[in-house]
Formats: sequence, structure tokens, C-alpha cells
Amino acid sequence: MVSIMSTAKNYDLTDPEVMADPYAFYRAIHRDDAKVVEVPNVGGWIGRMSDIKVVAKQTELFSNSYFDEGGPIPTGVSGHPLEEDVKNIFNQGPDVVNALWSTDPPVHTMHRKLVNKAFTSKWVRSIEPRIEAIAHELIDKFAGQDHVEFMHQYAVYLPMIVISEALGMAIGDAEKFKRWSDDILRGNLDVLDHQQRKVVARSFVEANLRFETILNLRRKNPQQDLISSLASAKIGDTCLANNEALPIINTTMLAGNETTTNLIGNAMKILLDNVDYVHQLREDKNLITPFLDEVMRFECPVQCLYRIVTEDTQIGDYSLAQGSRVMLGWGSAGRDPDYFDKPDQFILDRPNAHRHIGFGWGPHVCVGLGLARAEARIAISAILDRLESMTLIDNYRPHYVPTFATRGFQNLKFSFSLR
Repeated sequence: MVSIMSTAKNYDLTDPEVMADPYAFYRAIHRDDAKVVEVPNVGGWIGRMSDIKVVAKQTELFSNSYFDEGGPIPTGVSGHPLEEDVKNIFNQGPDVVNALWSTDPPVHTMHRKLVNKAFTSKWVRSIEPRIEAIAHELIDKFAGQDHVEFMHQYAVYLPMIVISEALGMAIGDAEKFKRWSDDILRGNLDVLDHQQRKVVARSFVEANLRFETILNLRRKNPQQDLISSLASAKIGDTCLANNEALPIINTTMLAGNETTTNLIGNAMKILLDNVDYVHQLREDKNLITPFLDEVMRFECPVQCLYRIVTEDTQIGDYSLAQGSRVMLGWGSAGRDPDYFDKPDQFILDRPNAHRHIGFGWGPHVCVGLGLARAEARIAISAILDRLESMTLIDNYRPHYVPTFATRGFQNLKFSFSLR
């Protein structure tokens, strides 16, 4: 057990107790003015807002391209050599190269322009009626009960259905789509053992084979979906090859899924704990957007993302060797007292909550943040319209998914009545 006043370097972020509640660690970072804190076998955690903003923009020194020429293969972040049987599984899938999130400018800039042509605000607005319909269809399925397991009956399914439809997947494939998304995300963010690597590799290959088939079909016969937009988007005479498009589709799948699920779940838990917020949001739906900004600051759905150090450098008195890994701690930045007054308190009308960096910062800010915001806003609005008397099940304690990289619930059960 770490003392409440321990220095930041005494915390091990891979410890299950610290992962379950990392906020004492974050407080220690800010109290110590710790610019980098070592996470055993993973890398250096950069947790202060000002330092993160500097590093996120220095793409030539802190690169997002932390995969080799084999492309963005999700093998976990332990750094252990890839086992032969895992290699064989990955080799069964289509070729991929570094693209979008695993590249740096100028390649990233070109890919970003292509993807931005698909993720327009106009497109997001056009699918808002469909998002609302999905939200109410999901509520209809549990409305006859007096309780709900919110994560898997609502928060998981809403963004999963939205992004799977946007990528041209049949609604019956939603469960498979979710499994691929969860496994690949773990492969990008978490420490994996040998067996977990095999599971992730199989999902990665399955997903890419399926998306390759859809991509080839859309090149011949475009539809009204994101894969068609990615297949046809051009800057001048340049369009994406399949090996570039596939990792971008994977990124779209992950960004359009896990982040939004956790945002909706974390927002719901805060509403369950604060019935006054429920009344305030019902009375003024315009408060939902700033409420969600405060959720992003307070319980950031993605707590960190990684960068690779391209040459020996120094941050403060902490030395970083070429090839080492750092983590940009979006979650700890949201608790930075230099930016947010009373950072460990949730304040619904916090005037600067929008200054959070929960969707990233710099060139690699989340390309799907407009969609995530729309989904979360509509999801919470539908719950407020349909349910009341929402209370956690007696003697029930929800548990967070055991990872330091994301922040979301494994399950969230509460009782309710219909309005």
C-alpha cells in the first residue's frame, strides 16, 4: 500500500490497486512537479499539462511512428520479442503499413487531410437522427425491466452500432466488431502475455481480412459509408492504397468505439452519484455538452497514448534514451491544478472544462472527436428523457476495466423507472 503522501516515483501504475484509482498518483505528480515518472517495463509517464503539450507537438523528437516497417501490428507494449506462432498468425493477414496515427508529418498530414474529408461535421450532423434512433431502440430493449446493466446493454452497443454501420458492417456483425475492437485496442495499449498476443493477433487478422473485402467492393461500387469515402478520397492524384487504408479503418474502429463507450459509462456513473445533475440537465439540455467536457476532464476515457523517443534527450532532470517510450497522460493532465481549480472535484458548470485534452493534443488530436461528442450527447439526452429514479443496485460496486491506459467500467448496474 502506497502512502497517501508518497512521491510520484513510489507509485507503480501497473499495480492493480493504482490502476483502479490512479488519482493519488496523479496528485503526487503535480505535488512533486514531476516531469516524467517511470512506469516499470512500459516507459516514462508525462503527466503535467504543460509538458504534454510541448511533447505532443515535437513529433520529430517524440514520434507517433513507434512501429517498424511491418506497420502498426498490435503486439502489446511490453517490448518482449514476438513469438514465432504469433508471427505466423499476423502473417496470415493482409499487408499493412504505418498510416495516420502511426505516422508523423508530413505523411500524417496527408493522411489526416484524406480522413478529414470523411469525418466532416456535415456527415456527423447527417447521422445524428440515426444515433438517436439507436439510443431509443436500445432503451426499448430493457425498458420492460426495472434495472439495467448499462455498459453492455447501452454504452457498448450505441457507438459500436454507429461505427460498424458507418464502416459498412452488417448489424448482425456487431458482436464480432466489438471483439475485434477490444482486442486490437489492448494490443495497442496494454502489456500482453503470450496467450493474449495470440488472441489479439487473430482478431487483427480477422478484422483486416474483412475490411479488405469491403474496401475492394467499395472501390468498385461506392456506398454511403466511411470506407467508401476513404476508398475514393484524393488530394490531387493521391489516394490511399489498401495497406494504408486498412490501419486507418482500424483506427476509426477503435476511436469510434472504446472512447465513446467509456465516456457514456463514466458520465452515467457521475449522474448516478449526483441526482441534482440529472435534474439540472433535464431542465436545460444545453448543459449536457459542458457536463461531458467535465466528464472528459475528470474521468478521461483514454488515460494515455504513447510516443517513441527518436534521439537521446532530457525532460527536466529525467534522461530519455533513443528508442524509449513515453506516455502522454491525458488523464493526469485533466487533474492539473495549474489549469483547473479544485481539480479533484467534479464541477458541472466549470468555466474552463473545455480546456481538457481528453481527445489528445497537437497533430494527432482524435479525428473522430466530433462523432464521439455527438454520440455521448445524444446517448445521455435519451436516458434523461426516458428514465428516472436511477439508483445503483444495493450492495453493488462497479469495477473499472483493469488497465492504466483507459478508464471505463466493466459493468454498471442500476435500477430505474420509466418517465
